[in-house]
Amino acid sequence: MSSSDSCSHGRRDARPALPSTNDARAAQPRVEATHAARPRAGATRAALARRLCASAVLLGAMTAARGALADARTEARLHFRAGMELIAQKQFEEGIRQLQKANEILPHPNVVFNIARAHAEAGNIEQAIAAYREYLASDPPDREQVTRIVAQLEQRLAAQRAAAAPEPRPPAAPAPQQPGPQQPGPQQPAAGDTPAQPTAGQTAAGGAAAPGGAQGPGGAEGPAARPAPGPGAAPVDAAGLVGAARTEDVYRETVITASRGAQSPLDSPNSTTIVTRQDIRLSGMTRIPELLRRVAGMDVMQITGGDENVSMRGFNSRLANKLLVLVDGRTVKNDVLGSTFWEALSIDVDQIERIEVVRGPGSALYGADAFAGIVNIITIPPGAGKSGFRVGYGDHQQGYGSAWASAREGDFAYRLSAGYTRYPRWTREVAGDRIDLETSGQSQDLGAQNVRIDLRASQRLGPRRELDVGAGYARSELDIYGIGPFNDYNLEVANADVAVAYRSEHVNARAYYANLDGYSLLNAAYLGHTLYAGRPRQHVANAELEFVKTLRAPASVVHDFHIGLGYRLKATDWSYLHDDMPIEHHGSVFLQDSMRLGERVTLVASGRLDYVPYLERLIPSPRGSVIVKPTDRQAIRLSGSTAFRSPTALEAYVDLPIQLALPGLELLSTTRPPVRSGFIIDPEQIITAEASYLNQQSDYFEFEVTAYYNRVSDLIVLAEPQRTTLSQRAQGVGGLNPETGRYTSGLGGFENQCDVYHVVGGELGGRVYPVEGLDVFANYALNLSQQQRPDGCDALEDRRTSQHKVNAGVQVRTPVGVDGEVTFHYQSSQAWAEQVPAGTVIATSIYPLPAYTLLNARLGYRFLDGRAEISATVFNALDGIADQPLQMHPFGNRIGRRFMGFFRYSL
Repeated sequence: MSSSDSCSHGRRDARPALPSTNDARAAQPRVEATHAARPRAGATRAALARRLCASAVLLGAMTAARGALADARTEARLHFRAGMELIAQKQFEEGIRQLQKANEILPHPNVVFNIARAHAEAGNIEQAIAAYREYLASDPPDREQVTRIVAQLEQRLAAQRAAAAPEPRPPAAPAPQQPGPQQPGPQQPAAGDTPAQPTAGQTAAGGAAAPGGAQGPGGAEGPAARPAPGPGAAPVDAAGLVGAARTEDVYRETVITASRGAQSPLDSPNSTTIVTRQDIRLSGMTRIPELLRRVAGMDVMQITGGDENVSMRGFNSRLANKLLVLVDGRTVKNDVLGSTFWEALSIDVDQIERIEVVRGPGSALYGADAFAGIVNIITIPPGAGKSGFRVGYGDHQQGYGSAWASAREGDFAYRLSAGYTRYPRWTREVAGDRIDLETSGQSQDLGAQNVRIDLRASQRLGPRRELDVGAGYARSELDIYGIGPFNDYNLEVANADVAVAYRSEHVNARAYYANLDGYSLLNAAYLGHTLYAGRPRQHVANAELEFVKTLRAPASVVHDFHIGLGYRLKATDWSYLHDDMPIEHHGSVFLQDSMRLGERVTLVASGRLDYVPYLERLIPSPRGSVIVKPTDRQAIRLSGSTAFRSPTALEAYVDLPIQLALPGLELLSTTRPPVRSGFIIDPEQIITAEASYLNQQSDYFEFEVTAYYNRVSDLIVLAEPQRTTLSQRAQGVGGLNPETGRYTSGLGGFENQCDVYHVVGGELGGRVYPVEGLDVFANYALNLSQQQRPDGCDALEDRRTSQHKVNAGVQVRTPVGVDGEVTFHYQSSQAWAEQVPAGTVIATSIYPLPAYTLLNARLGYRFLDGRAEISATVFNALDGIADQPLQMHPFGNRIGRRFMGFFRYSL
């Protein structure tokens, strides 16, 4: 529910995952030493408060002083509508001015086309040709047709100029041989007469008459009244020469993830939120999870400088695995752990066009792991936008660099980007003088470091047909938190992918290969204890085929029909897993029919079947939605669906001896011990019902209200460790482990949690655009969870989801180039059930986490006609003012304040 970047160029429509032709284009950790002392003095607090206040006053004053210059997409839409209405009324001058204003705010090729057409219709041939050439510079799909239009207009302009040029007088008649009165001959003009002109009602080019049929002296049209370039010239038969105007709302906000096809959020079968290019730029954030924090109902948890975990509507966790994350429709989760390494992607925020968030389960179209919701990161298309770079540096050796080149040549376009990111740890866990610890060798000051390169290209194959290819590579060092007793964990990982996609009117296909190769171990361990060194690797090959068709059956019902097949191969290897880890072959089929019953009612029926090799069975995921639109810009939505999350490789095939605190003892964490051979972990299940109301009736505000109920069962959790018994010892379980030299005293692993969660919640959010250049957004999320424990179930109460979350922000953009954003986030208290080593066992305890408040801000200045920009950001500006340090997980780092400055330049 927000806007697009006012400085972005090129097409504004996003690319779908598989587009159809109607798509728009533990205990508190050790803290030996911190990076920097946190200011606590009252004077420091007051000074910081004064600076924040002064910045807010400055931004507000600039906006008020300049008067006007809301949300960029809304501003552009208002000017576009006004311009098209004026042109329809033949008020060309003012209509063209309104369209030009819309294009200044948010450039779009179709607006330029309409400007050109309006000039042609008004008779401004020279201006029309210039505007058409500007449109052609965007290399549109209809460039051949528009090139012919330009050629015809150039011929007409040449004819007009030729007709307007003064004609030479014929030579004077020879003097008569005989004196006498002179009479004009048949071929002689009378003295003082002008050459013959076209009659009234004709133009020099033989077209329509000039308005009013202006004539020169003596009833014939004089030179001063002839058609000429500019206002007052003969109009062009626009309908016959240049076709119909592009009257569709080119600034209409669209989403593609919820239905695999471009549609308005008003028509989406799920509640959706868009983080737009404007939100990304004005926030100044370089971490994608921090961009998602503004979304209603989103759970964002930063544990270390390199570890962020994201979920939706609850059940966040270390190594979060309940949110499906896509980049241009391609999954980027790691199948070893089921989580997303956000700081190991081959793209950065400067390559993102928008982020679409589907709030609620999406297995009906995307299968396993779209359990709580979907995040689809849509990158800027090849050939769109300008080339450029951005660099940034901040305190504690923060670093950011990104460079990109984008171009189009005929039907071929590409976008190449490269970058580097470095984030420090929030707190240093091991002091330099510790001699009782062995460390991993990774810098104790490093949270995350990423070197990346990404290339995407497209080739048009004809009308509505396109081939996309691409590849990306990133090498990263991450400080993350594992699960159970694995805290403060180091991971070096290389990610690579190769992708190809074909798009046409009715058939879409995609295939990609992804490889992960890493090295993992604990950051530190006492001497004599293991660091659990391992090398996780995975190979994933994925293929999808989709058929799309729009039809009527019966004539009064319009069906948007999608059917697709999918195949996924997974090969995983890690020293933490069983040696006989199989290669898995997953298969799927999905079907969706969106039935539009008239102008106000749409029924959406979706369903998918997934074959999961580990489970050796098919899992269905149905979804049904009813969308009623009281008006064109209001929607009431009722939906129900189911979703699932299949066990990850670690959960299904773990086989790892874990050293206990008492030397010489270990616990065998395994899913398949001999004492329970044939044991299978069931997939996590969610059944959801949702009702929502979205209002975009006004051009100055919009809001959405959503209520939902979730029934969550079979959550996959770490099992309570069990001591080995004499009978188990007789079966070969327990005793001395010859590989490790330690005694196995207990068994652990993963299991399905026995209790059922009933979750009732809601989200209320809106955005206001009171004046041009000022956006105010806010949302509130409520989450109430109740555990139902069957007889014999003794699971601890887990309240890791905040009951209340509030997000709010103000964005300011001024004509003088100064812009900025201030965002506020509040999250109520939590309580986490976590396993920690305790002597000879690993025990589960409850760890409380207090509520916290987070304030971030950015201030920037654009110059050199918007090509250059300097900006500064502050993250957690309230650090040192709040009563206690900010923590987002009981075991996580204490989050401090960070400053960073940037310079950006577009070529």
